[in-house]
Amino acid sequence: MVELGNREGPGIVGEQAYISRSDDGDYYLSSSLGDGRLLRFSSDGVFQDAIGRSGEGPGEYIMPMLMGGSADNLTILDVRGHRLTTIRNGEVSTISMSFPANGHALLPDGRHLYSAILFEPDRIGHPLHVYDPESRRITRSFGDGGVRVDRSPRSSDAMNRRVAVAADGNIWAARINRYRIDKWNPDGDRIARIERDAPWFRPWLDFPERAPMEDRPLPELVGVRDWGDGLLMVVVRVADKEWRPMGPARIEQGHIVISGAQMEEFYNTVIEVLDTRSGTVLARTQIDANVWLPVGQDGFHSYAEHSELGEPKHIVWSVGLSGYEW
Repeated sequence: MVELGNREGPGIVGEQAYISRSDDGDYYLSSSLGDGRLLRFSSDGVFQDAIGRSGEGPGEYIMPMLMGGSADNLTILDVRGHRLTTIRNGEVSTISMSFPANGHALLPDGRHLYSAILFEPDRIGHPLHVYDPESRRITRSFGDGGVRVDRSPRSSDAMNRRVAVAADGNIWAARINRYRIDKWNPDGDRIARIERDAPWFRPWLDFPERAPMEDRPLPELVGVRDWGDGLLMVVVRVADKEWRPMGPARIEQGHIVISGAQMEEFYNTVIEVLDTRSGTVLARTQIDANVWLPVGQDGFHSYAEHSELGEPKHIVWSVGLSGYEW
C-alpha cells in the first residue's frame, strides 16, 4: 500500500516502529529513534509533520502511539510514559495514567479499552479494563482467565491480550500464547469463545530467554480484526520457513538487541479468516514477512531497508479475501 520513512531529513525512522492510521487516512509513526516524536505521513507515504518531542511535559512523549482521531482531533497514548494526550484544534491536554497498557482500542461510545496488568485488589487477575476519559478512571475490569498473576514474564505473557472492537460494538480479546479468542461486551460478560487446536500453534508458557536467536521462535498471536458479516481475521507470527540460529545484532548496556532485518529472517506471518458463527477457517495464507502489528482493518506493517547500508523504512500492506460474497 505504501512505504514510510525517508532516507534523510525529518521523516527518517528507526528500525522498530509503531504505526497507526487516522480517521482521515494519514499514517502516524513512532520509532526506536527515541526522540519522542509522532511522525505524520500522508496516505501515499509523503512526510507531513512531526508531533511533540521527547520529554514528560504537555505535548512531550517517550513512545507515542495514535489511538484514534483525525488531524485536528487526536488521541495519543504514550505507552512508555503512561500518559494520555488529546489534541483538539491545537489545544493540548495531557493526563497521567495509573497503569502501563499493552494494548488499546477505542470503543464506539468514546470510552477506551486497555489490556494491562493491574495489581489493585479489585482488578488483579483481570487483563481488560474499560477507561472513561471524562472521569479519568477505570469503570470496569474483566477477562479473568484463571491465570496466576505476579510480576514474572510467564504471568505477563499469559495476561497479555490483543484487543479489537467487534463490528457490533463488543470486544475481541486474544491470548498471545495460545489460539484462544474471546468476545466480551463492555460490561464484562463473555459472549463467545473461539479456540483452535492448530498443530502449528501449540500453547506455551515460557518464551525462551534468548529466543529467537538460539531457539526456534514460538508462535505469537499479534492481532485480530473484525471484518463484519461474521468474519474475523487472525494474525499470527510464526518461525520463518528457513529459520536458523543467529547471533544478536549488538549488545547495548547488557541487553541483547535484535535488528529489524533479523526479525524479518526469524519470522513469517500466518493470516487466517474465521467464520465466527462456526469457528471454521474460511481462508489461510502464510506470507514471508514479519508483521509487527496490524494497521487499520486489513493492513499490516513490516520492516524493510532502503539500501545495503541498512537505512530503515516500513512497508504497509494489506490482504483481501477472494471468492467470497459479502
